[in-house]
Amino acid sequence: MKTKRLQLMIMATLFLGVNIGGASVAQGATLQNKNVVVAKKPTPKSTVSSTNVSKVNTTKKSSFRPLVTKPVAKPVAKTTSKSTATPTVAKPSAKPVGAAKPSTAAKPATTVKTVSTAKSTAVAKPAGTASKPVAKPVATGAKAIAQKPAASKQTTPKVVNTTEADSIKANTAVITRNKVGSVMTPATERIEHVPNVRVLLGSRSSDATVTSTANMVVLNSGNGQVSTISANRGTSIGVRGGKIAVNGKAIDTVVTLKPTNNDAPFLFEGKGYRGGLTLRANNGTMMVINSVPLEDYLYGVVPQEVVPSWPAAALEAQAVAARTYALHTMEQNKSKLYDVSNSTDHQVYSGVSGEYQATTNAVNKTKGVVMLYNQRPINALFHSDGGGYTEDSVNVWGNDIPYLKGVKDYSTGTSTSNWTVTTSRQALESKLNAASKGVGKLKSIQLTPLGKPGQQTSDRGVSGRIKSATFIGTSGKTTVDGDSLRSILGLKSTLFDFYVNHNPATGTGKAYHNFTGNNDTVYIKGHGWGHGLGMSQWGAAEMAKRATPGDANYYQTILRHYYSGITLKKMY
Repeated sequence: MKTKRLQLMIMATLFLGVNIGGASVAQGATLQNKNVVVAKKPTPKSTVSSTNVSKVNTTKKSSFRPLVTKPVAKPVAKTTSKSTATPTVAKPSAKPVGAAKPSTAAKPATTVKTVSTAKSTAVAKPAGTASKPVAKPVATGAKAIAQKPAASKQTTPKVVNTTEADSIKANTAVITRNKVGSVMTPATERIEHVPNVRVLLGSRSSDATVTSTANMVVLNSGNGQVSTISANRGTSIGVRGGKIAVNGKAIDTVVTLKPTNNDAPFLFEGKGYRGGLTLRANNGTMMVINSVPLEDYLYGVVPQEVVPSWPAAALEAQAVAARTYALHTMEQNKSKLYDVSNSTDHQVYSGVSGEYQATTNAVNKTKGVVMLYNQRPINALFHSDGGGYTEDSVNVWGNDIPYLKGVKDYSTGTSTSNWTVTTSRQALESKLNAASKGVGKLKSIQLTPLGKPGQQTSDRGVSGRIKSATFIGTSGKTTVDGDSLRSILGLKSTLFDFYVNHNPATGTGKAYHNFTGNNDTVYIKGHGWGHGLGMSQWGAAEMAKRATPGDANYYQTILRHYYSGITLKKMY
């Protein structure tokens, strides 16, 4: 009996042990599985630190010029702008180009009736009309679209074909899924201090006047202090005997004037700037260079590139693009006398007088955030309006840049999205002759009719932009590349087609490329403004308008949509 009881006790003990162990294993597996699930959850918000900034009135109208695209803000504790100038809206300008061919911007205009003879620039600033554009850049009434969280097991997001109303949610948000993450970089990769950018304000042979509300120190080429100029005293600068002269006294070939108070802007010829002023004697002229901290520089740049009343996410995307472009260009020009100019050759810069509260907030919100590809700042090209689709860089300037690929553009309802030019066969022949491309009396144009974007042909890019067109006339034929054709005809973009004797506004929309030889009327219907590379500014504004309410980092979604495969880093 004792033996049987002992056996029963041993069996019970073994049975209980197995079940207890099994429960432990099951519980461990459950916990482990939970950890896996957590790890796969997409980060809902970027870790870029940012503070809430006070909202500004977004109903004001603004005027600006078109953008430049040669080829690009920061969280701060304070929400007030450093600007001391009355908030005025400066005309936006076109943007920079680094790796790609530089270009200038042209002012956006309403529908044109005749072909302009002026040379078109490569990039146009965001604007509704050639006159002062209304501050509302995008069509009203669009519904905000919420973004769904990414599925925990999804690895490669698929682009979904949806209705136009949901296209941003399906095609834009999905490509950023699980990719926002942290934009912080290791300490070893970060820039210790905000770098200074050297902005060429111009060159002049005559004397100029400089004034500051603070004392200014005068430094020679070796950075040694020569003298001090009292506050509010007008100081004359010029060239004397190959040297820079201050108040008539020749000092050195290079002289820098710097306010002792970093927060006190100085006036050069009545216009306010932050930082210091470096003067270089150069063959009897004086190069005037504003050396200014990059973030302060952006205060005077971003309002020139956007409409300050646009949604905050669009302004923030522009701030990051402007910062990135500046760093890219500074890296390229570090051995030169200056980094960027203040014109559409790079980015339009208006100093303190061009600052605006909403754009200053955007710069502060994204402080130090930069777009990188292969760990280097990208050539953050942008243009006014993509006209429905942006273009691959290789089809515009021949450089195949991996982050400048054609994508859907969401710009709608502006005079930059759709435009028509009306001219004549004789005027067209005259313009070709003036460009040494004449073929006599025009008979036809060989060009693939403009179709839906996404279908590249031998003479059109992925967006439909013209790569080349052949003109056939009584004395032969000539082929003109799209960029040259845009310049010859003075058009807003290369995304267009010809409609000979058929008004596209009342016709079937079919292109007509044959001339009758009589009084032919030529309609040129086009879309977009600028070269079509990188970010579309009006498209960014439309995306920002449809952003999910409460998404404080939606500017990242905009940037990741227009610049393929980039990473966002907070560099300082």
